[in-house]
Amino acid sequence: MTFIVCLIYLTTLLFWASGESLSDQIHQTPTHLITNAEKTVQLNCSHTIKDYRVILWYQQLKGDTALNLIGYVYYKNPTIESQFTNQFNVTGDGAESSTLNYTLERNLVGSTAMYYCAASKAQ
Repeated sequence: MTFIVCLIYLTTLLFWASGESLSDQIHQTPTHLITNAEKTVQLNCSHTIKDYRVILWYQQLKGDTALNLIGYVYYKNPTIESQFTNQFNVTGDGAESSTLNYTLERNLVGSTAMYYCAASKAQ
């Protein structure tokens, strides 16, 4: 049986507040991942930034510079953008940590993407 492998690079993205980088206070795991089609992947993001209550998840497709908002968790209220509702699930508490669950569909195999988490103050 042949397994088609998709390479997913994961890195951490942080929005800067007041021109100051707080990247040492936000962590995303795992940092990189290779997975088979139709397997559920779990990505985790946590932060220790006081007064930040939102964790956001982004997807950047290979060869594209745009960051596509997948969804976010504001306090304990998750929201998924409509085009991603069938593929992604977001849980957690924006004040501390969030989990992104993603199932790679067989028809999307070969589509390499980078996934980013970010922390932000509530607006």
